[in-house]
Amino acid sequence: MENMKRATKPAVICYGLGDLASQFVWTFVGSYLTIFYTDIVGLAPIAVSAIMIIARIWDAFNDPMMGAIAERTRTKFGRFRPFIAFGCPFLAIFGVLTFTSPFAQGSHAAVIWAAVTYIIAGMLYTLVNIPYGAMAAVMSEDANQRNTINSSRNIGMNLGMVIVNAASAGLALKFSGAGAQVANGHGYMMTAVIYGCISIPLFLIVFFTSKEVVQPVANPAKFSFKDTILNLAKNKYLMIITLIMIIQMTAFMGRIAITAFYVIYCLGSFTMIALIMTIPSIGGIIGSFFVPAIAKKIGKRNVLMFSMIIQAIGLIIMFLAPFDNIKMVLVGCWIFGLFNVGFPMSLSMVADSVDYMELKSGVRTDGTAYATYGLATKIGNAIGAAAGVLILGAFGYVANAQQTPEAMRGINITVNLIPAILFLVAAACCLLWKMSDKDADDIRAQLAARRGEKKEEVAADAVVAATAPASEVIAEKEVDLARENADENNVIQ
Repeated sequence: MENMKRATKPAVICYGLGDLASQFVWTFVGSYLTIFYTDIVGLAPIAVSAIMIIARIWDAFNDPMMGAIAERTRTKFGRFRPFIAFGCPFLAIFGVLTFTSPFAQGSHAAVIWAAVTYIIAGMLYTLVNIPYGAMAAVMSEDANQRNTINSSRNIGMNLGMVIVNAASAGLALKFSGAGAQVANGHGYMMTAVIYGCISIPLFLIVFFTSKEVVQPVANPAKFSFKDTILNLAKNKYLMIITLIMIIQMTAFMGRIAITAFYVIYCLGSFTMIALIMTIPSIGGIIGSFFVPAIAKKIGKRNVLMFSMIIQAIGLIIMFLAPFDNIKMVLVGCWIFGLFNVGFPMSLSMVADSVDYMELKSGVRTDGTAYATYGLATKIGNAIGAAAGVLILGAFGYVANAQQTPEAMRGINITVNLIPAILFLVAAACCLLWKMSDKDADDIRAQLAARRGEKKEEVAADAVVAATAPASEVIAEKEVDLARENADENNVIQ
């Protein structure tokens, strides 16, 4: 494996800018869209829940198709890079449109507009981020560098969350007009415009600095939705890590979608959203610098498992903290944030599952495999947000009003206790993963040898074709075909 292809240092560093760009669009959507729908657009909690669930049902079909399309794409820029460059402007535009509502508050037209813009924004997120995520596995053959690449992504993700969560409340208030105590629709929309303009050049930097060095051994089969799903289902390790990610993302992204309710109505301050939502992201950045070294010692699976257990402990501390005990809330927040380092490990484990399936079947499914990550992110966000607002409604939440003690207890349960339980469940599911890091290295070594043999065969055929008379080449091909037919007949007999 001394001749493994690796990404350049600038490519590794700049790769994280892609997730930084994503957060400017998607974290803002995930953090503020739910409260925008309920408090600004005037949608009932059940309508918000329905929009989120319908969007995710569509994603169950859309995401695997996008992954299959991407891995079958062949351009001079590679299989995945073009989608980043051409999709990012449209993602930015619809990130803005989700925070608009040109129709009467609470009307049927407002519901339809919200559903259409949100679903299209989700499709464009898929268009850009599935190819972006798949690139981590094709930028390098080195497992340790893949961990570093995904850690770069995790730093970009958390840095984006820090910026978005620290700046959004202030920006939204500023654009809402002088003296505003809470953000209005114009404030949310203008904040989305600023973030969209920032995201486009960041995505383009990733496009220009990255390179796809790992190519599949076999040519892609003709697209079939059924075969695509079957290939995913046959990959037992992909199914395990997908299960873990869905639970993990439901806890993490779902919590983000409703944390604003906890800060505004339980802690009593709109401006504290920046502090409470920024601390976990800062902690995640700090923790990410140590992840590659720790993963070398105890393995990717164990890093992922223990990180989620400790995150659950942090959330339980926050759940038990009285609303006026801000110090205890912040302690739980820091514990939760410092161990927010599981995502690069789960991404590296997706890459291991892709290598495993290629060795087993000869089919490399980078795009469709990473579609499961994007789908898990959106499912987590939707389930957490949809279930969250329904739970809030069941506990008596009323928009733009002083909440009852029962409603505040429901908010606390939804934001802190339920995600803690989900993290513990996801940690337990990690025990299903039996492939060690050494096993994954052995698989990559076998694949590298297979690719080398394939290149030698192609080169040898090219030499024969160039030097031998056409009649001899044809005759040789006919002999080879006859032998293959004879072998097949013997097997059948």
